[in-house]
Amino acid sequence: MTTVSISPQGQITLPDDVLNISTWKNNTELTLLCLGDMVVLRPAHYDKSDEINDLGGFFKNNAIRLTTEELCKPVDLHEE
Repeated sequence: MTTVSISPQGQITLPDDVLNISTWKNNTELTLLCLGDMVVLRPAHYDKSDEINDLGGFFKNNAIRLTTEELCKPVDLHEE
C-alpha cells in the first residue's frame, strides 16, 4: 500500500508505480469515485457500470458468488 499526502492547496502527487500503469498516459483524464472512505481512480473513458467487479483490484477476481439471501442470512457465531 502506498501513502500520499494532501498539500495545503489540496493537491496530491501520485507515486511512480501508479503513474506507470500501462493504460495511463500523460494527460489521461481520470474519474475519481468516492465509495465511503475509499477513493478509486480510473480512466474517464472506462465503460461505466454499477457492477462492483468492474472496479478491478481485489474485487475483480472474486470467485465467491453469493445470492442476496445468503448475504442477508443472520450469522450464527456458535456454528462450527
